[in-house]
Amino acid sequence: MAAGASNVTMRHSLRWIAALIVVLAAGCTSTSSAPPTQPPATSAPAATSAPTAAAAAKPTAAGAATATANIPPQATAAPAVATTAANPAATNAAAAPATREAAATVPAAEAQQTPAAQAQPTSAAAAAPAASTPAAARPAATITVKGAFAQASSVQGALYIAREKGFFSRHGLNVDLSQIGGTQQVAALLSGELQFGALGANEVANADLRGADLVMIATCSDLPIFSLYANKKYTSVPELAGQSIGVTTAGSATDAAAHLFLKQYDLLDKVKILPAGGTVPAILAAMDQGNIAGGILSPPTTARAEDAGYAELVNGSRLGVPMNHSGIAVSRSYLKDHSDEVKNFLAAYQEAWTYAADPADKSDVVAILAQYTQSDNRLAEISYQAMVPIWTGNKTPRVNPQAVSNLLQVSGVPEAASANPDQFFDDSLIDSVAPPG
Repeated sequence: MAAGASNVTMRHSLRWIAALIVVLAAGCTSTSSAPPTQPPATSAPAATSAPTAAAAAKPTAAGAATATANIPPQATAAPAVATTAANPAATNAAAAPATREAAATVPAAEAQQTPAAQAQPTSAAAAAPAASTPAAARPAATITVKGAFAQASSVQGALYIAREKGFFSRHGLNVDLSQIGGTQQVAALLSGELQFGALGANEVANADLRGADLVMIATCSDLPIFSLYANKKYTSVPELAGQSIGVTTAGSATDAAAHLFLKQYDLLDKVKILPAGGTVPAILAAMDQGNIAGGILSPPTTARAEDAGYAELVNGSRLGVPMNHSGIAVSRSYLKDHSDEVKNFLAAYQEAWTYAADPADKSDVVAILAQYTQSDNRLAEISYQAMVPIWTGNKTPRVNPQAVSNLLQVSGVPEAASANPDQFFDDSLIDSVAPPG
């Protein structure tokens, strides 16, 4: 009996233990099987940092040297791709190389950057209809890349159009554009902070001759859309002998244009070329202050110089000597590892080039130029007219070897004059996405 009672007690105990296990297991199952709580998705904030046309027509040299357009993110129907990298901004003029030799040296570190100044959209840009963006099926995934332009000039107009009219997004790219001086873009491209640059072939060549791996893959213009303006008391270029003219920085496209222009008049050893603030508007400001007799300007600053009474002594486009003003460049290592992104970028750039050349698109193009050059419609129209012959003269933005060769002759780098221009550019990529015919 004692043994039977003991067995009964043990069985009851086992049942209680089993029941307790079942209860505990059920509790654990109900907790772990509940779906995890997801944080609410937050939408990307609306862009409010478009360039403004409120910039003064004649900025001070200090202000013009550091001002830059912080361009709004490209509108796209695809989900925004987050990026943690800081936007490249205009490099402070103090960090610009003081001599052509310093500019030709490949920097060991990234270009020093300053935060981009936020601005409101221009009225011209606001008037551009959003619905005009080409309505094409967008890729499922969008890749964010960084691009730069050296100066707020119409020369890079096709680059601005590719972004604002949605051509980049059609090809799966969200291109974050900022203004960075051409010589400073070299460091940013080599460090990987920047993927696509818009700088002169002289800057690419000078860097490569010092061991860099940059290559130009399309042009913005193979004629210098620059003019030499001077105080109206000077009526011809020879009268500038013994005077100084301003460029943005040593080794820049404006510097190359100055040497090219003075070479045509055999004045290279008679006129001093000085850095004057890092931007084209800063050159005009230095002229206003009487620090220099003249300077190398590009649209729309050329129109502001006209308004102020300065005389145009040389018009680079009418001079007719090929010179690569600027072009699209990448590092060869980026091209090797990201060939699809490069081809997509060029496909969008080609479409924008074709769009800019079509007279039917003039109003949109002028509005975009006004936005990026921070000017009104009158000045943007002048900028447009300066570039139309370039966009319509060549169906494809191929790099002209002669335009590179002429730059090498005035680069100031000893090895450049004898270098093969073909080693600094590759037209095969733009040819692969060019329209037939």
